[in-house]
Amino acid sequence: MASMLEFRTPGYNPYAVKYSPYYDSRLAVAASANYGIVGNGRLFVLGLGPAGIQLEKGFDTNDSLYDLAWSEINENQLVLFDLAAGDFPVMNFAEHKREAFSVCWNPINKDSFLSSSWDGMMNRHIQQQEEHDEEEDHVRFVL
Repeated sequence: MASMLEFRTPGYNPYAVKYSPYYDSRLAVAASANYGIVGNGRLFVLGLGPAGIQLEKGFDTNDSLYDLAWSEINENQLVLFDLAAGDFPVMNFAEHKREAFSVCWNPINKDSFLSSSWDGMMNRHIQQQEEHDEEEDHVRFVL
């Protein structure tokens, strides 16, 4: 029987976990303090190895994290963070009026992703803005 690996996130409740599309031994976990009701969030980037699951990098956020998506363009980028760029977000998206709770990279057009929010909107974000006119950068859909 295979043994089960576990990783504790003290002070944070995990909401989403995703494997990296580039490395089969890397995964990320989106977590929130206080069950996501109030407080901070933390993104855990974990590595699977002979010693079990190890923390590779962590990012703290001012708001709770409910979902995550790996970038399909760059193996070091998550939606808001670049693993190679340090401890701070490389880009913030402020199109929603309330908390965003779900994100997904486009598997075909790898420069765009979708987000949905408690404001009842779903947005399409385009990562490389210089190739698109202003009207295409953020397409909004009412849920």
